[in-house]
Amino acid sequence: MGSSPLPQRLQNALICRDALQQAQIYFAPVRHHSPACSYALRQLITQIKPTHILIEAPASFSEKLEELLNNKTEPPIAILCQTDLQVDEVVFQKNEEYSEEYKEDDKANSPSHQITRSVFYPFCSYSPEWQAMQLAKQYNAKIQFIDLPWAEQVTQEFTSLQSKSLLSETYLKHSQYITQLAKKLHCRDHDEVWEHLFELRNFTDLADWQTFFEDTFIWCAMARLDYDSSSLEAEGSSQREQHMLTAIGQLKKSTPDAKIVVVTGGFHTLALFEGLWQNKLLLPKRTDITRFNRQQKSGDRDRTWLIRYSFDRLDALNGYTAGMNSPAYYQKSWQSMLTYEQNSNQPQTTQCYRKTQLIDFLSIITDKLREKQNCSDAIGFIPLKSAIEQACLLAELRGHYGPGRYDLLDGIQSAFIKGSIHDVRSDFWQIVYRSLSGNQLGQIPNDIASPPLVNEVYSTLKKYRFKLDDTLPKTTHIDIYRNPEHRQRSRFLHLLAFLDVGFANRLDGPNYQYGTRLTIMFEDWQYLWTPMVEARLIELSEQGTQLEQIAIQKLQQSIEQLTEDGMAQSCLCAVKGVIQAALMGLQTYFSQLLVKLSSFLEVDSNLLSLVDCGHRLLYLWQGRDFLALNVSSTLLALLAKVPKQAFFLLDTLKQSDTEQQQENLKTLLLFRNLINNLPDKLDVKKLKQDFYLNLHRLQPLLSEAPLIRGAIDSIAYLDSQISQSEFDHKIKMAFELGSQYEQASSYFMGIMQCAPELIIHSSQLLTSLDELLANWKQDQFIEILPDLRLAFTQLTPKQNAIIAEKISKKYSAEKEDMSIEQYRFSEEELQKTLSLELSISQYIHQQQLQDWFKQ
Repeated sequence: MGSSPLPQRLQNALICRDALQQAQIYFAPVRHHSPACSYALRQLITQIKPTHILIEAPASFSEKLEELLNNKTEPPIAILCQTDLQVDEVVFQKNEEYSEEYKEDDKANSPSHQITRSVFYPFCSYSPEWQAMQLAKQYNAKIQFIDLPWAEQVTQEFTSLQSKSLLSETYLKHSQYITQLAKKLHCRDHDEVWEHLFELRNFTDLADWQTFFEDTFIWCAMARLDYDSSSLEAEGSSQREQHMLTAIGQLKKSTPDAKIVVVTGGFHTLALFEGLWQNKLLLPKRTDITRFNRQQKSGDRDRTWLIRYSFDRLDALNGYTAGMNSPAYYQKSWQSMLTYEQNSNQPQTTQCYRKTQLIDFLSIITDKLREKQNCSDAIGFIPLKSAIEQACLLAELRGHYGPGRYDLLDGIQSAFIKGSIHDVRSDFWQIVYRSLSGNQLGQIPNDIASPPLVNEVYSTLKKYRFKLDDTLPKTTHIDIYRNPEHRQRSRFLHLLAFLDVGFANRLDGPNYQYGTRLTIMFEDWQYLWTPMVEARLIELSEQGTQLEQIAIQKLQQSIEQLTEDGMAQSCLCAVKGVIQAALMGLQTYFSQLLVKLSSFLEVDSNLLSLVDCGHRLLYLWQGRDFLALNVSSTLLALLAKVPKQAFFLLDTLKQSDTEQQQENLKTLLLFRNLINNLPDKLDVKKLKQDFYLNLHRLQPLLSEAPLIRGAIDSIAYLDSQISQSEFDHKIKMAFELGSQYEQASSYFMGIMQCAPELIIHSSQLLTSLDELLANWKQDQFIEILPDLRLAFTQLTPKQNAIIAEKISKKYSAEKEDMSIEQYRFSEEELQKTLSLELSISQYIHQQQLQDWFKQ
């Protein structure tokens, strides 16, 4: 990289860098969570022994320095920062999209029109920022965070409605320069470019911090040239860099002899070099100082907490926006560097350390793959040996000092996958990537403050007498009907389960979503408080400080998604949210959801969705006392609305496709069941009459749907809507279409699936079927036989015996003739059998097949 001609702007920046070093200001342009950057930074700080170390992190984080430097703090950890924003017309004007989509909701849900914005700033052992703090402690250097407070940053980039990482690398990831560099170097993405150029250098080259940081500066600065100043200002980078410039200048002005190391993301370094040059290296303008002091004061609005973090969460977050993937892998790389540093007098090379790391991870991955069924044929000794060799040879081919992460992955792909790479199951790669990611959990001192949401949940669980003092799974038995406090416990557990907190899992109890075990008076839950529960609560903290409000937001998002998806089966999805809100005790929002559900009922064009929604509303009605629902009239109105809306969709039952007829039959029976179980307060008799009137109207349309015709006729007879004679007439008419044997058999299947007992009580049905069978040809009978067998499986053994007796009487068959087993053999039959066996044996010997039969 150093031999390539640089743009004049970068040449000037390097001149500025040299001048800054003469003034004892040393820059370390880093990539976040990079072991190579951390190792070079260690050499820089060890050599320079600075008096001050300035780090690119919000100035409001300074209050966490004591906790960060506590000996009991062990990475991975993170600083969680939240700030409240006043949603006023000025803010809405900055983002019209936000104004239209969220303005009304925010005003409705928050009288003060405040919204909370959150950010995470994670550290692992090999993060350059973490190493800078640890070395500052070792050399008694003062630490200063020099970035804009989060309260200021979020107003600069208000478009983000979700939490983010302050270590974002979006610009590097999408840089045209790095994209072209990746093509030239035959790398897949910017991560592989970085590993190829920086992480896999010789350890002795990494120790040359001057050259290393010059190269990282050039890499990041070239990427920065892709973006103009207006886009950087709109995103907020320019404002952050100005704040950092002022912090550096103020420090040098107040302490001229200070020896300063500045640790920032490499993307910002070019602007910092140029800004200090324009300010004559040191002194900021008065207007800059005024702005700086105002911005520093705004940090008082930031609320910060030090939290435990884990490698898997670090990987999930940083894989999209910042830093490097596979934390466990790079943790091992970092440990190798430290071991090399401690044993620098020993002859072991960089390649040896990296090959050892490769073998360790391949062993871990192989062990985990062996635990999975059907993977044993791919991970024997030979594939493992081949993967090691492939990774080492690839590293040598690519000019690496030992195999890296991409060499490892390519070695696995080459040696472990026998067929096409597209045939490999996703769980194979999940095991690989999880092994590289790891699940190490950080530790923080026990006496530090936690986010409000964690405190709220923990104190609420304590109030409900859950045992949270150890890590053993426990079971709680909740008397949900007779004990009001237990009902509150149940609602809180349902709330935690809905938000995927991971604290408790329901083992037994009434299920109002599916209408099962509704008469059970108890719920059983297994629960366990773990660090991951705390981590999930902290993750939810980005959305607010009250679980109920977060749950409402989640329900609102699901309702909005229904609208975006075109309302397909909307009322079924909406009623699930209604039931969930009832189980969580969200009474206020429950009423709002019922209003939404009413509108969805009017537009849902799926009959099964409507009928299923009606059943779930019925479950709510049955549990209205337990769920403390004070909306009985609204529930009744919705229940009455469901069948009336469904009547308009009965025409969909005319579909002729065989599989669709089966689905429609299930829907028809569910609809009938709903009508029969509606509350007495509704005019059920009138609704039932309307149900059969609509089915009667549908009859002429069912010529190509005989399964549905049979079902409708059978349930109409069972519900006394047609007489015995009318039913017999319909059967006779259906079976007179005997030339169309598929139609007749489907009609019969429809009856048998709805009311199999009718074949016993209706002589016309059995007679018609018998006559039909007598007229069928053999090939027709064989074709329809599987369906007939399926139809008769609906009968009980006793019912089968009754039918058999009727058939035997009709054909004057003896009992023995009806048996499929023979208990007696005559002497003549025995002799014939023995003679046949002898002939077969002789033929086998003639053909010399006796040995073949033995095999």
